[in-house]
Amino acid sequence: MKIYTVSEINAEAREAILLAFEYPINVKGELSDYRKSRGHQYFKLRDTTGNYTVSCVVWRGSHENIDISKYLDMEVIITAKVDFYAGFGQFQLNIIEISEFGDGFLKNEIEKIKKKLSDEGVFSNKKNLPKFPKKIAVLTAKDSHALKDVCSKLNEKYRIAEILVYPSTVQGLQAPKSLIKQLKKINRDALADIILIVRGGGSLQDLMAFNDESLVREISQSCIPTITGIGHKPDITLADYASDSAQETPTAAAVHAVPDSQMLKQDIMHYENSIIKLMNNIIMTIENKIKGYLLVIKMTNPFKKIDLLSNDFIQRKKIFKKIIKDKIINKEGYLRDERLRNLLIIKNIKSSIKEYFKTTDKTYRDIKKQININIQFKNDMLNSKKQQVKQMNPSLLLNKGYAIVRNNNKIIKSIREIPNNSELSIQVSDGTVKVHRKE
Repeated sequence: MKIYTVSEINAEAREAILLAFEYPINVKGELSDYRKSRGHQYFKLRDTTGNYTVSCVVWRGSHENIDISKYLDMEVIITAKVDFYAGFGQFQLNIIEISEFGDGFLKNEIEKIKKKLSDEGVFSNKKNLPKFPKKIAVLTAKDSHALKDVCSKLNEKYRIAEILVYPSTVQGLQAPKSLIKQLKKINRDALADIILIVRGGGSLQDLMAFNDESLVREISQSCIPTITGIGHKPDITLADYASDSAQETPTAAAVHAVPDSQMLKQDIMHYENSIIKLMNNIIMTIENKIKGYLLVIKMTNPFKKIDLLSNDFIQRKKIFKKIIKDKIINKEGYLRDERLRNLLIIKNIKSSIKEYFKTTDKTYRDIKKQININIQFKNDMLNSKKQQVKQMNPSLLLNKGYAIVRNNNKIIKSIREIPNNSELSIQVSDGTVKVHRKE
């Protein structure tokens, strides 16, 4: 069996502890036995039973902004790096961060999430609320006082709206998932015009489900406008920031979601009375105008004017008929004379055309005869030329005993054209002979 020295066992213990707690950890406990020495701060954390403690230290120069004295006898939560001081064989925690546990801690965590979501613009996605919602979805705990208060207020203020209840857990670790699931279902069903997310009052821990980051994002992304009524004044959750309208209580949320039916009735009655009054004024105005028109008619006696106009029309009609009849008679005489004149012109034109055809026919025969004479003359001349060409054909001369002498295909017409020592060709009727001329 190996025998360890104190330094060896402390070194082994330190190595094992540092290996087990490689990263910073969070520890909750009650702060006690605080002291300060040479700028370092020492204290102990003990559990709620008081039976267990752990030594803690804030080293000078590492986290000078931490003042442990503010947290004396408080329950705190710390973030620390686990350490083991081999010289004394002492296990301790080197403090990195400290905060009050409970509401203080929760508020700190909520502020961190709030800043993160605000920087991302999650709280800026606001939608307009409908003025006259037909269907209202209520997301809350089943059979809760909040649900009863909301339904009672909606039935009192705006009975025509249909209430759709989507029950959910609103407190505890499972609450955020339950709320998100129902919120998704409301948007998927797409029946409601507005969503009321409500629950009664409680402690900060009771309302923590409505500070869940995933739920807050889901509320912001809802296609249907949302109103929150969570807790009581001055309770404010991150869900309130994400909703399109945040109200102090569930009842206030119900009041804000719908118009007041009594006020609507009063408005309708006011509009009805205004319309009736306006219509009576219009009718009275029209009646006065009609009375005025009747008075004008009586004074002007239009029937008498109509009789005068009718008699004048009859006289004018007779005069007009006579004028038209005279014009028709005049036009008929003119048309008869014009017709006779046109018939005479047509007769003359026919005679001229007949004479023209006679002259044209004689001219055609004369031209045709002259053309035939010219053709015969040209044929005779062509035959004469053919005979002359035939007589001048060189082949006929060769048959008579003549010959053609050529020097390099050039026809020789004189002996002077023949150079000495030249090759000549002599063409006769039945062929060509090559000869050589000497000097």
